[in-house]
Amino acid sequence: LILMAHLYQELAPQVVYVDKKSGYTQEKWLEAIKVSRTLYVGNLSFFTSEEQIHELFSKCGGVKRVVMGLNRYKKSPCGFCFVEFFTHEQADQAVNLLNKSILDDRVIRVDFDPGFTEGRQFGRGESGDQWRDDFRGDFDVARGGQGRNLLRKVEDMPGRQVYVGKRKQDHGKFGAAENEAAVKKAKAQQERQQSGWATQGAQYAGLPMAFGSSNNNFGGYQFGGKDAGKGKEKGKGKGKGKG
Repeated sequence: LILMAHLYQELAPQVVYVDKKSGYTQEKWLEAIKVSRTLYVGNLSFFTSEEQIHELFSKCGGVKRVVMGLNRYKKSPCGFCFVEFFTHEQADQAVNLLNKSILDDRVIRVDFDPGFTEGRQFGRGESGDQWRDDFRGDFDVARGGQGRNLLRKVEDMPGRQVYVGKRKQDHGKFGAAENEAAVKKAKAQQERQQSGWATQGAQYAGLPMAFGSSNNNFGGYQFGGKDAGKGKEKGKGKGKGKG
């Protein structure tokens, strides 16, 4: 069946997988996977081993490495992995041949990924597994048993769901990591500026902050020195005497 898979054509192609928490924009992601040698494999059984995955994907070419997805807290397999080949062509063949194939009685999903980076092997859900297992409410023995049911339907509001967990997440928005980095950068720059002003301000701490009389038409800043007002008063007096 695997050898004949290249003859099969999707009538309704699946939506392209994108890791929305990667920091990539959608356009940047699509450009990266054009030359990528790395695949994301999802919907695995928690009991599927690294050796099984390596054996299956080796049928499509030389596998450089397999990175198993792990529960963030327990460090046990949690149903996904990354497979890296030596060439893009080998990875492309694996997508064509193995996507929607059966492994350990489960239909697996195989998609291109821009490339594995440290930290992405850990589940992001509240439980340490993937969010999908925190959201579902059914029992799936191959995915850790009972789902946590943290995403529930709202009564009398069809199509609406509410998250009832404790951990606040945006659950994946394009460019979220980039936006967060930009906010941190702007905050750091603001702190440096404030620190700079504080240092400069200390140099002039002994100088007055207001100059001249406060009852003039220039908001308290008197120009021309403190004798300017006296000259004006003298002029007024002389004029009155002459009249």
